[in-house]
Amino acid sequence: MIKIFNKDMKELKFNITEYQLNILPLDNFSAFGLELDGQYFQTSEHAFQYLKFIDTNPEIAKKIKEAFSPNEARDIAQKNRNLKPENWLEVKYKNMEKVLKAKTEQNPVVKKKLLATKDYIIAEYCTDEDTEWGLDKNNNGENNLGKIWMKIRNNTGNTFFSTNNRGN
Repeated sequence: MIKIFNKDMKELKFNITEYQLNILPLDNFSAFGLELDGQYFQTSEHAFQYLKFIDTNPEIAKKIKEAFSPNEARDIAQKNRNLKPENWLEVKYKNMEKVLKAKTEQNPVVKKKLLATKDYIIAEYCTDEDTEWGLDKNNNGENNLGKIWMKIRNNTGNTFFSTNNRGN
C-alpha cells in the first residue's frame, strides 16, 4: 500500500475512492501492465520478481510472468529465493527503478498520478517488517520503493520520459 506524506511526515488521508483513483496506480500490485525487455507483464510486481530469476532459472521466471496475480508472482519468488542471482543485492534497486520507469513511461495515468504527488513524500506501507522497501506503522524504515518513485518523479524533465511515451 502506498502512502503520501507532507515534508513533516504528516500522512495525507484519502477515502477509498480517492485512493483508488489517485494513489493506487503507483502500487506494484496495481493493474497497469508494462513491457520490459520485449516481454509483457501484468503488473510491475510480476516484472520485478521475474527479473530475479530470468538469468538463474528461466523456468521460475516464466512461472512468475504467467502468475495469475501479483500476490502469486511474489509468492513464487519467495518460495525460490535461494535461486536468486548472487549479485541480487547489488542490482535489485536498479531493477526496481527500471521496472517503475517502464511502468510510468508506458502508462499515462501512472505518470499523471505520480506528477500529482508534487513534492510529497511517497512511501510503501509495510504490514510485515520488510522496512527495506517501505515504512512500518511508526514511519520507520528505509523506504527504498518510495525513494525510487520520488527519483523518477523528480526526473520527469529528463529524456527518459520523451522516449516511448504513449501520450499524456
